[in-house]
Amino acid sequence: MSKHFNLAVDADGIALITMDSPGRSMNVLGPDVETELAAIVDSIVADAAIRGAIITSGKPSFLAGYDLTEFLRSFGPQLTPVQVYENFTGLGRLLRRIETCGKPFVAAINGLALGGGFEVCLACHYRVIADDPKAFVGLPEVKVGLLPGGGGTQRVPRLIGVAQALPYLLEGGNIAATEAKKLGLVHEVVPAGELIAAAKRWLLGTPVTVQPWDQKGYRVPGGVAFASAGATQTFIGATALVAKKTLHNYPAPAAILSCVYEGTLLPIEKGLEVESKYFATLVTGPVARNLIRTMFVNKGNADKLSVRPADVPKSKVTKLGVLGAGMMGAGVAYVSAMAGMEVILIDSTPEQAEKGKAYSEKLLEKQVARGRMSQEQKAAVLGLIKPTAEDADLQGCDLIIEAVFENMELKHKITRATEARLAPNGVWGSNTSTLPITQLAQASSKPENFIGIHFFSPVDKMPLVEIICGEKTSDKTLAKAFDYTRQIRKTPIVVNDSMGFFTSRTFGTYLDEGVRLLSEGAHPVRIEAMGRAIGMPVGPLAVYDEVSLELSRKAQETWKEMGV
Repeated sequence: MSKHFNLAVDADGIALITMDSPGRSMNVLGPDVETELAAIVDSIVADAAIRGAIITSGKPSFLAGYDLTEFLRSFGPQLTPVQVYENFTGLGRLLRRIETCGKPFVAAINGLALGGGFEVCLACHYRVIADDPKAFVGLPEVKVGLLPGGGGTQRVPRLIGVAQALPYLLEGGNIAATEAKKLGLVHEVVPAGELIAAAKRWLLGTPVTVQPWDQKGYRVPGGVAFASAGATQTFIGATALVAKKTLHNYPAPAAILSCVYEGTLLPIEKGLEVESKYFATLVTGPVARNLIRTMFVNKGNADKLSVRPADVPKSKVTKLGVLGAGMMGAGVAYVSAMAGMEVILIDSTPEQAEKGKAYSEKLLEKQVARGRMSQEQKAAVLGLIKPTAEDADLQGCDLIIEAVFENMELKHKITRATEARLAPNGVWGSNTSTLPITQLAQASSKPENFIGIHFFSPVDKMPLVEIICGEKTSDKTLAKAFDYTRQIRKTPIVVNDSMGFFTSRTFGTYLDEGVRLLSEGAHPVRIEAMGRAIGMPVGPLAVYDEVSLELSRKAQETWKEMGV
């Protein structure tokens, strides 16, 4: 009996295969799922009464790819590339079986189909996708240090050509339904309610049971390297861009280029073998394992608020106070207004506060220019931000976030002057990047309601937020900080209270080493090159300029005052 699939055959001989893994919000691939689907495909091929099959999902999403937690367990560092190549071939064989079995298969894509989920679709002879913003396709494996291992590097270029395929393979972005249809990655876009009917209509017509790349005389659209000057130039340019962007610290993009380059020169069977070899090399290397652990497993746990106090009811910030309309405060105001909160943005003068609001207006105008927001939506968000120099406007705030200079005395003064404006049981949050929360809370009349909420610049782009508890911070305050952070769609991590917390201490070491090298006579260009060569996106001296030398100077003066 199947656990992950439901199989139903109608009077017209059409088999409907519905994926619906129990206990999961999304369908994912894994060894047991592949085994079950392989058995279903074999039964369909063996049954002469079945004319064709439709693969769809019983969940809002189609198929989210491979279960990466299972992936980490299955492919430990003890395995060699040869062992992985010999053993991780089940999905590839299954997909090749679907496209060469002689019976037509249709993918009815009702929601997102990513990674291995989209590769299942690519192996089907026809693809129908719902006209729904939540229905999209993509191959995001490069983001976790891998490449599509189920034929994605071979089938996508053979469908739409090398030049069009490489950006999607190398960047791993999502492709909306209409764009996928325009590219030729899907055949039809239909209303969600007509998805199965459209799939069945194609099956009952004159379905093609041979993939384009298996047909006699097939040529890759746009040509391949050596045979086409355009394709050759594409690889030359892409190789240079990948080298510039990654400095060879990330092997996956280079491996994808090699897969496409070598694979498209060969028949599909050999191309799939090439892909499997490169995949095996990546999966046994440290980069993919570390990226999966950090960017998928650990980030996933953080996004789920796995360490939030479970016994505290969920809360929601409706009115937020932001003290300081500089770059950080303005950024906090923007992301909070985008989440629907009323924001009181305070600075020493009305002009400074207005300048902080203008930052949001500039970002919103970019959204309008890109077609992601209407003028009415822009006005609605801006209407939520009230710039002011009057502390009285803070009255009734659920949360106040202080974002002023790194000076203990200044922060203490502001806390004493405005904390009383909070709503009953309101929370005071400090955006300090370095000063211990326990010491900052000494100025508070309710230190149990005091917590660190440290953003990173620019706030609108940086997804991480550090949450720091002082010695007296309550679980209720911690839970509220978690809830606010998720309300603005950021990833919260809880770190120890100390000078500099976690990221500032870690990153500060990087900056300090750069300055020490400079003081010892190393050439600045060489210092910057070394920083990028170890995987940092920007050199240490450039970072110093971007965060401002003045801010660093003020922070160091404060540390000296505290005896650090």
